[in-house]
Amino acid sequence: MRRKGLIDKPSFLNPNSLISAGLLGFLLIAYIAAVYVFVVALGTLPFGERPDDWRPLDQQWYLNLFAFILLALTIVPVSRWLYQRVNDLVYAQHDNPYALAAAINQQLQAMSNPRLTLPLVVETIATTLHLPYAGVEFQYLDTAEQISFGTPPEHAQTRQFMIAYLEQRLGVLLVSDRASSRPLTESDTIVLKDIAQQMGTALYVAQLTAELQSSRERLIVSREEERRRIRNDLHDGLAPSLSSFQLQLSALRILMEQNPAEAHKMIEELSGDMREATGEIRRLVYDLRPPMLDDLGLVAAIKHIKLPPSSLRLEVTAPDPMPPLPAATEVAVYRIASEAIHNVVKHAQATCCTVTIDVQEMALILSVCDDGQGQAADYAGGIGVQSMQERAAELGGTFAIQAYKDDGTCVEVRLPLEAA
Repeated sequence: MRRKGLIDKPSFLNPNSLISAGLLGFLLIAYIAAVYVFVVALGTLPFGERPDDWRPLDQQWYLNLFAFILLALTIVPVSRWLYQRVNDLVYAQHDNPYALAAAINQQLQAMSNPRLTLPLVVETIATTLHLPYAGVEFQYLDTAEQISFGTPPEHAQTRQFMIAYLEQRLGVLLVSDRASSRPLTESDTIVLKDIAQQMGTALYVAQLTAELQSSRERLIVSREEERRRIRNDLHDGLAPSLSSFQLQLSALRILMEQNPAEAHKMIEELSGDMREATGEIRRLVYDLRPPMLDDLGLVAAIKHIKLPPSSLRLEVTAPDPMPPLPAATEVAVYRIASEAIHNVVKHAQATCCTVTIDVQEMALILSVCDDGQGQAADYAGGIGVQSMQERAAELGGTFAIQAYKDDGTCVEVRLPLEAA
């Protein structure tokens, strides 16, 4: 995204360029005159010569030579120093860095989408500081974005100011010199560093907001999918079974009077259907909340997780007695532990799996570690890992997995607890 503004006009038509060149020339002439006068005064006054004894300047050849040598040695560094100061004065004379920082801060505070706000920010930077080009490169929602205003002058250097927050690199602010012979001034650099710092904070907040919104959308979709699945199970499974029972009972009443033997056979079939319906109801109830949590408690329920035949040894460590937990936290801990343990059985080829529950004042920490073969360091996980992440995020918690090849795997979940 690139836009051009009025700042792209030729430099010889720029009033600031004319002022800068005129002022620099005047100061250089003043410096040459001052050096010459100083050398002449230094060469005559110490010897006590009266003014009427002074010889014409064209006869004081040694003073002229000394002044010429002194100017030759100092004119280049002095002109560079004057050039920087003149540029700083001319290009900053209409700029108020506090006003610019306040304007940028106001724009960033109202930022909800960097793609909409940052074009205004870079335009403000370029026009206020009289820069021919300003841009920003950043990462937003796993997408690399680039926004720019103006065009860099030919052969001019483009400077970079890192945009970061808490040592996390979020992007880079790009600005070009006003021309190849007019670099950024010291005041420009100070202001741009402050603006890059403001942009880092704003981008970090915008990124968190976008991730939070995306997480909420995923949770809503997941919840609605779960509701639809339960509705379909009730409608397609349990409801037809109950309707069938009602019809069979009606037929059974008639058959009891006409053919008792056939009625007994129908009773046996009906009993089998009833057992299947009961199992379906239990499955639906288990999906909502595992009954073992209410019957055995969280720790015992984890110990009694049904696993496929294997040589895995399961060890569970938790406070005794276990403090009361919110129902949602109990279900999340049980589901996450169950998924992590099943992953160990399926993939780790481990001999021991350790489940540790640590209940602190403001958080519950669940860790599931094994001594198996582990995974590669860049292991991303599949649906099971995503499910555990979503369950932790639903309660405002964090999920982390450390998987190292030949060194086992450890899943750690931190869930917040309300203060008592």
